[in-house]
Amino acid sequence: MYKRILVAIDGSKQAEKAFHEAVQLAKALDASLALASVIDVRSFPSFTAEGRTWEAELRSDVEEILSKYVQIAEAEGIQSVGTFLEVGNPKKLLTEEIPDLFGADLIICGATGLTRLEKVLMGSISSYIVKHATCQVLIAR
Repeated sequence: MYKRILVAIDGSKQAEKAFHEAVQLAKALDASLALASVIDVRSFPSFTAEGRTWEAELRSDVEEILSKYVQIAEAEGIQSVGTFLEVGNPKKLLTEEIPDLFGADLIICGATGLTRLEKVLMGSISSYIVKHATCQVLIAR
C-alpha cells in the first residue's frame, strides 16, 4: 500500500499527533518515513533583537524538534527515517517539491497548526495540501 510516508512537522500539538499516526502506519506497512518542516520567514522581520536572523533562530528550534522525532521513530523500529528542512512557502513545498523529492505516496499533516489570525491571513496549509497534493493525504485530528 503506502511505502513512502511524508509527515508535515510544525511544532504544534496537531503535528505531533500527525507524527505519531505516521509512525504507526510506517511500522504497520514497513514504509519509509520522512519528516518535513518548512520555515516561512516571509511574515517575520529579518533580524531578532539580538541581531540573529529569524531563519537561524527558527532553524535551530526546528532541527531540535526533527531530531527528537527521528529518535522516537527509530526507537519505534522504523528502519528508514529522513528529514527535510526547507525555507520558503510551506504550501508549495509541502504539496509539490518535498513530496516529489521524497517520492511520497502519502502525506500526513495535522488538522491545524496555525492561530486563527494566521489562518485568515495565510489560509490553512492543511487545506491547501488536501486540495493540491498529487498523492493521498491523511489529516490527523
